[in-house]
Amino acid sequence: MVTRISSLNSGMDIDGLIAKMMTAERAPVDKLNQQKQSLTWKTQAYRDINTKIAAFRDSLSTLRFGSSTAWNPNTVSSANTSLVEASAGGNASAATHNIVVTRLASGGTLSSGAPVSNSSLTSDTIAPVSIANSSNNNKVNITINGVTRTVTIADGTYNNSSDLGAALQTAINSTFGANQIKVDTTTASGKIMLTTGSIPGSTAQITVNTSAGNTGISALGYTDGSNNRIDPKAVLNTQVGKIQAGSIFTVDPSNTQGSFTVNGQTITFDTSTDSLNSIITKVNSSNAGVTMSHDSVSDRIVLNTKDTGSSATISIADGANSNFVKNLRLDVTAAAPDKAQYSPGQNAQVSIDGVAAEFTSNSFTNNGINYTLKNVTGAAGVTVSSSPDKDALYNNITDFVNKYNDLLSAINTLINEPKYRDFKPLTSDQKSQMKDSDIKNWEEKAKSGLLGGDAMLTKFRDSLRQIVYSTVETLPSANNALYKIGITTQTYVQGDAINAGKLKVDSSALKAAIAQNPQGVIDLFTHTSATGKAGEKGIMQQIYNTANTTVSSVIKSAGGASNSFDNASFLLGKQISDLTTKIASWQDKLNAKEKYYYKNFAKMDSAIGKSNSQISWLQSQMR
Repeated sequence: MVTRISSLNSGMDIDGLIAKMMTAERAPVDKLNQQKQSLTWKTQAYRDINTKIAAFRDSLSTLRFGSSTAWNPNTVSSANTSLVEASAGGNASAATHNIVVTRLASGGTLSSGAPVSNSSLTSDTIAPVSIANSSNNNKVNITINGVTRTVTIADGTYNNSSDLGAALQTAINSTFGANQIKVDTTTASGKIMLTTGSIPGSTAQITVNTSAGNTGISALGYTDGSNNRIDPKAVLNTQVGKIQAGSIFTVDPSNTQGSFTVNGQTITFDTSTDSLNSIITKVNSSNAGVTMSHDSVSDRIVLNTKDTGSSATISIADGANSNFVKNLRLDVTAAAPDKAQYSPGQNAQVSIDGVAAEFTSNSFTNNGINYTLKNVTGAAGVTVSSSPDKDALYNNITDFVNKYNDLLSAINTLINEPKYRDFKPLTSDQKSQMKDSDIKNWEEKAKSGLLGGDAMLTKFRDSLRQIVYSTVETLPSANNALYKIGITTQTYVQGDAINAGKLKVDSSALKAAIAQNPQGVIDLFTHTSATGKAGEKGIMQQIYNTANTTVSSVIKSAGGASNSFDNASFLLGKQISDLTTKIASWQDKLNAKEKYYYKNFAKMDSAIGKSNSQISWLQSQMR
């Protein structure tokens, strides 16, 4: 590395001198950088207009086909939307239909044959206890199906659960009324069992809670919050005592892992870690095609198929080490009350214009009309009418014309943009001496005209004009050209190149053409050719193909939006890449040249220093 010495002996501004010398040396590199910047801007300009061309093309992607629902020339209505909803599908013909619905499509349903939880709540073993108001151990809160009341037990000494149970029954009858809760002390030695009586539902929820400031709940052998219902959030092995079926969830008590199948999908569980809720989640996220839930009101497990129709069925069975299906009363082969309730899916049964039909879903399409069945109709059925929707056709066509004109204006602007040849891309040194606003204004001029007279864009524009001027071969003469339905080009105005070739719509003429022959108007835009000949294709068919070809051509030249500017796989990218290589090579030369200058100036400065020393010596000798 050359050591830079700046005018220690000569007093010259060596840095300044070399900087000026390097400015001249750097001129070829500045020119290359300007060329690279111009190509980069040109590439971006191509990509910007290509994005607009692609968007216009994509807007015709489905519209160019006559089968597109966007061309549906009819509007559909139902005389009773609470029974049958109807809307236009593809190619709905103008007509009036009658639909009779005798049965809605339904999914398969499987539910527990009876509530899964115990109907009773059993306490721990009761020791002899003395109950007294003064001891604050005579009250307990009992809740049945959301109704909570405080039960007060009479003072006394109770030597066994039988005596205490009798006193509790009296207190409950006094609080809730007779036959609401039965107190039983005969089925479990030393324990009290609470069972619902006339409360609707065989497993009404019973909950026992502490009464504020009173320990009566402990005297009865219960803990705060005790209830008879299975807790869906608790792990399975803690819920066995609450299951009506009365068995553990696995056949082998020493093995906590089990499994069952739903519609052929195996669901595994572990009683030491899984809860009812976690197993429900596993079923619902599987490919069994069902949704599983626990109905807290009826205390039943319910499975519903996700699909409807006669093929929507449910099969469920325990695995070798599982009592899960059995415990939740989901086995259709079990005896009552454990036998599951099962209804397979059914098809919808309808009659459309007297023709009977079945559908697997309540939403279907028939003769171009989308039906949604809401309820059975009775013998009279529902009238569904389809009539021409002239506004939809008109709006499709005018929307196309607007998009066409917008694109043509953008292309005309680029092709006719003036080129300011005196405004080259700025160098770094030039930018450093200018304001941001001045740089912006300069670069706007420098970017102008980069695609002026561009061959690809000019060819595309001319192709568009030719298509909209031409007739579509093989179509009837009444509707085989745009001008015959009221669409013509705007009158050319001298000097107004931007708007040249734009389309204009005679609303009255277009609406008249649609009213007279809507399908003929659609064919003008969407007609397909059996031979593949371009002139036999509809206007939108031809424009789509031309736009698609142009998009591909521009990508070959300028690349796509995701490509780097110096990607050598496209034409401009290769040119930019080559310039980058040249600039790097030139920069190496400039670095070497700058080192050369500094080295020689250092020698000169050193020589001047030696000369000054000799002169000083001579002067000292002459004194």
